[in-house]
Amino acid sequence: MDSLLVPLNSVWGFLNSAIVIAFVGGLTGALGGALGAQHIIERAARRAELLRELRNTNAATMAGFSIVNAALALKNQHVQPMFEKFHADKAALAKFETDRAAGQLPPGTQFPVVADLRSFPAPIVPLETLKTLVFEKISAQGRGLALVSVIEQSLVGLHNAIGHRDAMCGRFQSGAIPNQQIPYYYFGRPLPEGTNQEYPDLVESIHEYVDDLAFFAALLCEDLNSHAEAVRKTFSDKFRKEAPNAAAADFSGPRKSGLLPPEKNYADWLKAFATKDPNEAVAQ
Repeated sequence: MDSLLVPLNSVWGFLNSAIVIAFVGGLTGALGGALGAQHIIERAARRAELLRELRNTNAATMAGFSIVNAALALKNQHVQPMFEKFHADKAALAKFETDRAAGQLPPGTQFPVVADLRSFPAPIVPLETLKTLVFEKISAQGRGLALVSVIEQSLVGLHNAIGHRDAMCGRFQSGAIPNQQIPYYYFGRPLPEGTNQEYPDLVESIHEYVDDLAFFAALLCEDLNSHAEAVRKTFSDKFRKEAPNAAAADFSGPRKSGLLPPEKNYADWLKAFATKDPNEAVAQ
């Protein structure tokens, strides 16, 4: 038994030697230092990630805001006046025909048609910038992605409808459609060979597309602002520091005036995308 104590004492002595203690201490310190360094690196990376997400979300909000402004400016300056004049003229024509049928007008009286054939440009907006930011640069989910798609569809539809109206106005002005037939094409009235509803349909389509473009872009701005606020809160909670402000857009004026269409016009679309907690997409 005593013969075993000698080796054990030797081993114990070796383990308690200055060399071994220094080695183990150094190894522990190196491991702790490595873990600490890794934590610092990961924390810095997360901080940079959140700031990048916030900046890109703010940039997307501003792109969306530009689209709303372009749509509302087009509607206010061109589309709404065209739309209102067309329907006022159409109502005046219906009254004229009623009065003529009732014998309240001299025989042979013709309705004075003053067609609104003024052209206007389709809006130029930062759609590609918005798509890149939302699809590639931020963690948008669900409704945000769908909104960008429907914004693009509305913009394409608006461009096409404006182009087709310009072409038809050119036909009116060039004489391709005889003057005596212009009221029938302009108002979509029956002709011997049938009814052509192309121009009235274009007026309605342009009005609907510009409303869609403004509404969905405004809704996207609101969703992006909610997401940016969630990212900002995550940053503040994690790092105990203030992050840059979340970009916000105020559409209360256009909504109050009726220039921006109300949500009730899009109730069916909105039902398909229940609003989610904006924090859901922001990993803690």
